[in-house]
Amino acid sequence: MTCFKADRWFLQAAFAVGLFFGVAPTVAAQPASLLDFFAGQGCAIGPTTRNAALAVGYEPKAIDALTETARRNPNTVMTGGWLVLPSDVCEIRIPAVANELKLTDPEVRKSISAPDTYAADGDPGCFLDRERLFQELRRTRSWDDDKFNLEYIRLIGGSIASGDMTFYTDNPLRTPVGFQLITGECADVPKISEINRSHAFLIELFDPLVRANAAHIVCESGASLITPEFPGIAQTLSGIEVPNAWLAMEIQMIAMGAGWYEGMSMTNKGTPRPPLCHYE
Repeated sequence: MTCFKADRWFLQAAFAVGLFFGVAPTVAAQPASLLDFFAGQGCAIGPTTRNAALAVGYEPKAIDALTETARRNPNTVMTGGWLVLPSDVCEIRIPAVANELKLTDPEVRKSISAPDTYAADGDPGCFLDRERLFQELRRTRSWDDDKFNLEYIRLIGGSIASGDMTFYTDNPLRTPVGFQLITGECADVPKISEINRSHAFLIELFDPLVRANAAHIVCESGASLITPEFPGIAQTLSGIEVPNAWLAMEIQMIAMGAGWYEGMSMTNKGTPRPPLCHYE
């Protein structure tokens, strides 16, 4: 389901010179790296991602030309002042998450359970204790609630994206103990093959999963990516029953960690932005 890897360079180059939409090169000349930047922003052009592009050095004229080119494409999704580039031009990439906390930090290591802590309850593996981590960081780094919440979400989102953590169960009626470390000795769990298969599925189908699910989510404060439609979407895209019943939660944590939710705090879940959702 990923976007024709062999033709990827051609698609980007064609878009860069304006040929893909039939626009003259002098109007839409763009470096392919600008497209690559927006791929990591969900292929979405709006106030937040435009400012992010400017902050890392892209020229306003280049972003304006890309925006104008996108507007001329009938397959571009236009919603609430945002543009979501079509998948045949821009493939939504799992975003990079800049997290200050690391899994190797002493505060984090102290907050991860031993592999057998919850085994008697049917949950073998190593799970991160959020409350203990908060207390450790308050003691060692004097972090307040909002600082901790932000960095905790970034740690989880980045670790799920890298495949070092998961929020996994194959039973939709059962909530996992917590976010589970799956590296080192903590990877020695009965369902590690299914967990790894679920992560591969997440990487392969991230773009179509996000796009299809967005049709069912209105961009409003606190909106969740865990929709009733998601399991059916995932099964249709994969052709099989998805190994992880909580895959939507993993996508949500990655998106929140990458800043695709805006206005997050300890008491506010924040508001998702395209491509995660649409405006009515």
